Amino acid sequence: MPQSFITISEALKQPRSRYFGIVYKNGCYTANDSMSFFGRKLPDSELTFDIANNTTLINVNMNGSLKHVNVYNGQYASDNIPGVWTCKDFRRTGPYAFELKIGEKRYDLGRDDIPYTTSLLDNLFPITEYRLDGVQAKLLAFAPVSADGTTRLRGVIYGLFLENQSKQNLDGDIILPSPDTEVGRLFSGADLCVRLLENDECSTSKKAVSFHLHPGQSTWVPVVIYPPDEQTFQLIKEKGSLHWLNETWTYYRNMLGRLKMENDPFAAEFYERAILQCSGSIAMNRYGAVVGSNWGTYPATEFTWNKDMYYSFLPLHAAEPGLFKQGILWFLEQGVRPLGNRYSGGITHSLSNSLSSVVMAGLYYQSTGDKEFFLEHPDIDLRLRQLLEETSRTRKQGGPWLFPSVWLSDAYSLGDYHTGSNVVAWSAFHFYARSVREVFGDTQTAERYQTIAAKIKVDLQRFNTAEGPFGLQYVEGVSTAGNTLRDEARKYTGEYADFGMQFIGFLTKDGFIDLFHHDGEESDTILMPVYGYASYDDPVYRHFMQFSLSPYNPTYNPESKGIQWGDHAACTFPGYMSGLGMIKDFDSLSGPEGYFTEVRKLTDVDGSLWWWPYLNGARYGDVIRHHNCGKCGWASGVYSALFVSQILGIVYDAPAKQLSFRPLQAAGSFTWEGLRLGSGLFDLTLHQKENVLEAIVTNYSIQPVNILVELPVGHSAKIRTYVNGKSTSSRVGKGYYNDSMTAIFKDILRHKESKSFIITAHLHSE
Repeated sequence: MPQSFITISEALKQPRSRYFGIVYKNGCYTANDSMSFFGRKLPDSELTFDIANNTTLINVNMNGSLKHVNVYNGQYASDNIPGVWTCKDFRRTGPYAFELKIGEKRYDLGRDDIPYTTSLLDNLFPITEYRLDGVQAKLLAFAPVSADGTTRLRGVIYGLFLENQSKQNLDGDIILPSPDTEVGRLFSGADLCVRLLENDECSTSKKAVSFHLHPGQSTWVPVVIYPPDEQTFQLIKEKGSLHWLNETWTYYRNMLGRLKMENDPFAAEFYERAILQCSGSIAMNRYGAVVGSNWGTYPATEFTWNKDMYYSFLPLHAAEPGLFKQGILWFLEQGVRPLGNRYSGGITHSLSNSLSSVVMAGLYYQSTGDKEFFLEHPDIDLRLRQLLEETSRTRKQGGPWLFPSVWLSDAYSLGDYHTGSNVVAWSAFHFYARSVREVFGDTQTAERYQTIAAKIKVDLQRFNTAEGPFGLQYVEGVSTAGNTLRDEARKYTGEYADFGMQFIGFLTKDGFIDLFHHDGEESDTILMPVYGYASYDDPVYRHFMQFSLSPYNPTYNPESKGIQWGDHAACTFPGYMSGLGMIKDFDSLSGPEGYFTEVRKLTDVDGSLWWWPYLNGARYGDVIRHHNCGKCGWASGVYSALFVSQILGIVYDAPAKQLSFRPLQAAGSFTWEGLRLGSGLFDLTLHQKENVLEAIVTNYSIQPVNILVELPVGHSAKIRTYVNGKSTSSRVGKGYYNDSMTAIFKDILRHKESKSFIITAHLHSE
């Protein structure tokens, strides 16, 4: 979806986010979305509007000044807490702010003493607008990236746009942001250079730009903030700031397409912010190699939590496969914890972390069909097979086809056989069996891996399920001694006692840990339908999701309506994602008591989620930003994956060249132009009106694509079906999904071909 604005003025006139942003006027702050609990917690220095291109992360203050500019350099090993064994090397500088002099008046645009509005230009770029004495001032910041994602410049374009809206000439000066230099430093000098783009001199020698504007005239004054030892400034100056804004805009829109939801416009905007939260959390060095991630897009901490990073990457296998591919290479190197002073490391330190690269490789192949990536790098295949073989050797001889794991991330993989960790093991064997067969033609190994996956699933369903309050469900883990749902607490003492017990102390009674619960930071069971382990409407899966956010779950906190996180917080945000695993209709999604409605209330005014939004003991709605942990790319990633594949019901299998479109009724009417699904590109539309339901699919992929469209028809209806307006009742199948009868269309779409699939339902009483 290329952008080609002719002027900066044209670009800055594009629509803003409807739901994300704030207005500061007469000393009061108002959030765009009145439902946000965080919108009632203003002002707050922890609130930032963030944007990143992976080599550079920008945190923009409420007033449009730059709080931080973070530039990544590399990574190094760390023998830290259970979920951390690598760190990022980065520079953080700031703040940066423009000042403005108009006549005799001087305005500091880094202070909250002037009315302003801050939002997101096209739901992408932080933009702040001021109206001052006949002048409209707009602040825009972005980290440049080429449209194809191959060039990610280390630095920031930060500009001030002025337009004279008065009836007289205006004269004044734009005072440029100062370099971030500490007074009295032994070696005085800026960590990052600040340079005026339209001038060859550094801003240290040119600190202001004068302007003379006739009525209706405007001026754009951008600076580049960048590491002084690099070519960022020259590369930007060569083509100009407008060129790089168009390129960056195109990159984001190629990643996101344009989703519009008639019945739930907030969900459409939130999805875009969630994907940008995920991609923006990933860190890359100047050579384009991944060097870790943050919790989310703020704050930038030196530590990398592998599990957080995996979930941030998760939806990118479809939305940004080029970046996702770089993530596979990182996890191949860093997925298994090495031997250190604190922990012995190895596959079983954290089974789900150890197998992340295998699952990612399987998702990448499924989304892209890219055989060359594996064939041209045979070492990747060798190492992935080694991980699976090492995993199989950890199985206890004579025991079930399940594998041990000590840690999840920073909490224990409870029980001898932890459910979520073994779902990941199933996914790894299942996914890579396909790659081995289709890429390398190794049917013998593929059959062996598929057999192991089948045995894992049989034993998970045999051992790791139990009757619950809503029916048969999964449990957190199982023990092999005595009562399978009681785990001896003493097994977690010794070398692990210094950390792990703080998360599960309240689950311990009489020396045993209750395994009949759901850990709020265990998301792989939530993702069972995404992995293909279970159907979204599978009752055993649904019962576990229902149990997780109910008073029957001992970790559930009724005040926060989420899952308690030990001694640290009244909830942990990934726990809310269980609610997205049991959507049946619009009310259960976005109705007054809907599960996504709860997420919406806890979404900050910039569209981001915070890891721990409630302090222990806090009342419902009394939220807090940055309670120890920062923003939550983990939850954003889980949400994005579930939202697209299960709620909107869109999945693309590139090797099979098949697009499946089976939306839930909860999705309502929507259109998605330029939907990128790995190597596939589509336009999708769903129209729901009274007794007519229409799906329109357009294929922009290079090759013909098999289409499977499954639409809900309810229970008490007789239906008629049409393809491109022609009756096709005899060729439409019948199904049942998510408590509804369905009509199943199968067809083929050539390149740039579009087809309409319609069902009309009529009550039998008619």
